Amino acid sequence: MNLSYWEINSWFSEVDFAVVGSGIVGLHTAIYLKEKYPEAKIIVLEKGSLPAGASTKNAGFACFGSLFEILEDLKSHSPEEVVQLVRQRWEGLQLL
Repeated sequence: MNLSYWEINSWFSEVDFAVVGSGIVGLHTAIYLKEKYPEAKIIVLEKGSLPAGASTKNAGFACFGSLFEILEDLKSHSPEEVVQLVRQRWEGLQLL
């Protein structure tokens, strides 16, 4: 990609925070930083012209598990641990 002097100067100069990736986590991080530091200049970098990571394919981690995944968790965790995992995942989704 060939950028002009003006694009480089306005978009990539004096950046306070650079966030790599424009998926769920990257964009959430950029929003959080903007809320915490309203005057900061934040840039979100993505390797392609459009996002192509996990967030665009399977929602990244934005789920608390299918019934089959939860049943699989029960093979290696106690029922109480699985309930806690689902609760933590749900609370994480609420933050997003």
